[in-house]
Amino acid sequence: MMENLGSIAVAPLMGLPGITLSKTTVKDNFENADVQFRSLALLYERYHPDAMFTMMDLSLEAEACGIEIMKPENRGFSVRHHPVKKIDDLRNLKSPNPLHEGRMPMALKVIENMSKHFDCTNIAYVIGPFTLACLLAGASYAIRSVLKDKDFLAHILHYSKRVIYGFAKALSENGANIICILEPSAGALSPEQFKANSAVYIKEIIDGLTVPVILHICGDTNVLLDEMVGTNCWGISIDSQVSVKHAVEQIPKDLYLFGNIDPVNVLAYGDFNEIDTAVLELREMANKRENYVISSGCDLPMDTNIDNLDHFFKCFE
Repeated sequence: MMENLGSIAVAPLMGLPGITLSKTTVKDNFENADVQFRSLALLYERYHPDAMFTMMDLSLEAEACGIEIMKPENRGFSVRHHPVKKIDDLRNLKSPNPLHEGRMPMALKVIENMSKHFDCTNIAYVIGPFTLACLLAGASYAIRSVLKDKDFLAHILHYSKRVIYGFAKALSENGANIICILEPSAGALSPEQFKANSAVYIKEIIDGLTVPVILHICGDTNVLLDEMVGTNCWGISIDSQVSVKHAVEQIPKDLYLFGNIDPVNVLAYGDFNEIDTAVLELREMANKRENYVISSGCDLPMDTNIDNLDHFFKCFE
C-alpha cells in the first residue's frame, strides 16, 4: 500500500474545501453521495494527491445508531441529544446495517465511486469507539464514567466497537483501500485510560479488518503515541501540536506517519512563506524516513484559501 507513491508522498486531510470548489453546501455533501463525490473529484482533478480522503463527518455513525442530529446548511452536523445514561438505554439504539441505516449507504456509494474513478489510494473515515461513546452519552458523562462507572462505559464501548467495525468492513468491501479511525475525544485521556477505554477496542476493530488502518487523534498526543502504536495500526496521523521529532523517535519505522502542517493557521489562512517553511521542514523529514506522508495535522476547513492549496501542491512539482 502506497509503495507506488515515489520518494515523497503528499496527502493532506482534505475534503471540505471541495465544497467551495463545487459551490454546494455542507448539507448537500453530507446527505447526497453524488454531490460529495463531485466535490471530492474537483479536488482530485485539481491536485492529484497520492491519497484521497472522504469528507470528515463525526455525526454519521451516531445518526445510524438512532441519535437525533442537527443538520445546518453550511456547518458541520452535530448530535442534538446524548440519550445513553445507563446500560439499559443501549437497548433503545439500533444495530445499524451499513447497507440500509442512516447515511451509511451514502458513504458506501462515495467510496465506491472514488475507487472507480480516482487513480490513487482511497481512504475512508470512521469514528473511534470512545468518541462514539461520548456522542451517545455526552462527553462529560463518558469521561466521568472512566473513573466512576467503568461497567457502564465498557458496555457502551462494546456497542460502539460493533457499530464501527461493521461500517469499516462495509467501506473496505466497497472500495476503501485504507480506513482512518478518528478518535478525537480520546485526547482527553491519560495513556492508561486511553489503553483501557479506546486502544483495546481499536485493536479489535483493526484485527478484524483486511485493509490497513490509520489512527488519528486530534491535539497534542505526544504522551499517547506508544499506546497508539500498540493498536496494531498501519499508520498514525499526528496533529500540528505534536512534535514531529518526537513522533519519529516513538513510532516504529515500519509504520506510516502522516502529518502535520497546521491545517488552519498555515494551510487554510497562512501566507505562502509560512507554507514554504512548513513544507521544507517536512520534506527534510520525509527524506529521513521512508514511511512518511506529508499531510495536514487535521481536516482542512471548508473556507481554506484555494490559492494556498494550489501553492502547497506546487511545492512538490
